[in-house]
Amino acid sequence: MAITYAWKITALKKAPSMDGLSDVITHINFEYSGTDDSTDPVTVGTFFGACPVGPADKDSFVELSKVTEVEVIEWAKANHPVENMQDVIGKEIAEKQVPKNVSVDDLPWSE
Repeated sequence: MAITYAWKITALKKAPSMDGLSDVITHINFEYSGTDDSTDPVTVGTFFGACPVGPADKDSFVELSKVTEVEVIEWAKANHPVENMQDVIGKEIAEKQVPKNVSVDDLPWSE
């Protein structure tokens, strides 16, 4: 099983003013997904996460209007252990590929 992982930033929260800076990003919401394309159909698992962003450093501060998704992903990586998320995604994909708790709609003794 070869899983390819991808980040997607889904939302940001900001402080309009903090420590003399404007529009300071304070929280990141994201999706971290894994795709196993070695199966048919392709199987996907997703970890939905959120994390705070540390205090703004005046020397490396990036204005909200100029921040890139790549920069925000790096901040999220610094606050969330990727290995743990990959374990969660791997288990979700495995469960989808070989389900263990499928609902039974028609009970054998029902008419």
